[in-house]
Amino acid sequence: MNKKLRQLIIFIIIFLLLLVLFSPPFRQGVRGIISGSTKGIRSVLSVGSFGIKRNFSFIFKIKDLKHQNEELADKLLELEVDRSYTAELEIENKMLKNELGFLSDSEKGKLVPARIIQRDPIAFLDYIIIDKGANDGISAKAAVVYNNVLVGQVGEVFSTTARVILITSKDSMIQAMLQYSRSNGLLKGGISGLYLDNIVLDTEYKAGENITTSGLGGDIKQGILIGKAGKAQSYSSGIFKSIEVQPLADLSKLEMVFVEK
Repeated sequence: MNKKLRQLIIFIIIFLLLLVLFSPPFRQGVRGIISGSTKGIRSVLSVGSFGIKRNFSFIFKIKDLKHQNEELADKLLELEVDRSYTAELEIENKMLKNELGFLSDSEKGKLVPARIIQRDPIAFLDYIIIDKGANDGISAKAAVVYNNVLVGQVGEVFSTTARVILITSKDSMIQAMLQYSRSNGLLKGGISGLYLDNIVLDTEYKAGENITTSGLGGDIKQGILIGKAGKAQSYSSGIFKSIEVQPLADLSKLEMVFVEK
């Protein structure tokens, strides 16, 4: 093949290629391919962007929900505290109402309500500390009652507090008597329990008879209920006997007491 013929063939091929490349159908096809490719890329980018936005929105919602839950928990706690405080006031008012209900109008002003603020962990049934003292008119040896039942006697008095000796304490000694037989004795506490000592041996009494204060000694008035009479124990001397006493007040559950002025 000569040189001129080869040049002619090459020219024809180039011409045909240019004709194809610049023809409208080819250009539209190329645009469709490019448009489809870019549309796919835009679609991927759009989906990715939406996913990222949705993830960030979900994270912010979680944080907002956590904050709302914390606020709700705080409000519930406040409500529970208020409910507890209200219940405590109701209980205290009931105690006051019950105690004052036993008294005449002339006697109501003679009782000072006091909260127990401390107990000896070792001598739990021996002593209590109350939140009233000399500034409130409390004096030593005054009777301490609950539901109009004797639970103890004031020992040491300070300006704003006082130490109460419970009737079950080994250091407690209170003049008391059998209510119906009228026999006088000395109420003593201790490890072995609560007893009415120094009762004349031939004294007759019934189990369950009331034990009350006798008023002897002048520190505590007569007639305050203490407990019920139980079994008797004779002394070796054969002159006196000791009577077991069951307290009417549960001293282990005391929260509030009332002190006589």
